[in-house]
Amino acid sequence: MRSLARLTLVLVVACATTDGGAATTTTIAPVTTGTPASTTSSVPIGTTRVLAGCPEDTGFVDAGRVMRVDQPTSDTNTLGLISWQAEEGCERFTVRFETTEGAPATTPPTVVVDFIESRQVLRVWTAADSTVVTDQLVETSLVDRMFVVRGLAGGMFIDLHLNSPAQARAEVSNSPARLMLELEGGVQPFDSTAAYAGNAVVTTPADGTQAPSGIPLEVTGYARVFEANVLIVATIDDQMVAETTATAADWTEAWGEFTASIQLPPGGVSLFVGEQSPADGALVGVTIDLTVR
Repeated sequence: MRSLARLTLVLVVACATTDGGAATTTTIAPVTTGTPASTTSSVPIGTTRVLAGCPEDTGFVDAGRVMRVDQPTSDTNTLGLISWQAEEGCERFTVRFETTEGAPATTPPTVVVDFIESRQVLRVWTAADSTVVTDQLVETSLVDRMFVVRGLAGGMFIDLHLNSPAQARAEVSNSPARLMLELEGGVQPFDSTAAYAGNAVVTTPADGTQAPSGIPLEVTGYARVFEANVLIVATIDDQMVAETTATAADWTEAWGEFTASIQLPPGGVSLFVGEQSPADGALVGVTIDLTVR
């Protein structure tokens, strides 16, 4: 791991060379909790900065566990601002940690960074209890958007949904407490991609999945739906063949993780995940197509 002093030096040098490139730095402003109908609650602030490429091209991981740091005690309570700096070939994301009072924390919480199985999502789990950011378009070469989610097992995680295969490395620092992620392009293609709408994200199953019949299908993801009640409806030729619900871990402060299982008959199935509009009863969410054999 590089020392905090070294990272500070890199950023100082970068700030001194502001006339040689088109790299960008974007900061997400703090947000207030929205109504259940609100799906984007953060505001980007952009400035221009030139960066050196990712130094020391070692330690990158393109699948599975990227990093785990266990912290038995920490003054971190909240995920604070998230910022990123991007140039061709290197993207850096910084997560700031805050205390209960909103001041910069000195010690980071336990942090686990993994690529989920599909490799299309880089997940940063932390032992934080709250967040000032809910979701944000990123739109760099490697990252499309991010979501901040309350986990069913506790803590908060940040999911970076990738535009293209990537490899990552990560480290934490103290005083102030921060996490830095660095991303470079990868070579392993995605096994699948997540599907999302304004109020629901489905990480599994993927669109086009071939599912075996006779075995309950596991549906996982996160949502921001009224009272955290996630509706899952399966149809074949516009006829409902199965329905279930799941309770998300949150719906007011952040996205809430959910998991459910549903038994599906053989055939071409359209699987809806979301909620029923209280206004007109319309289904609002995301639909993926499966084949059950």
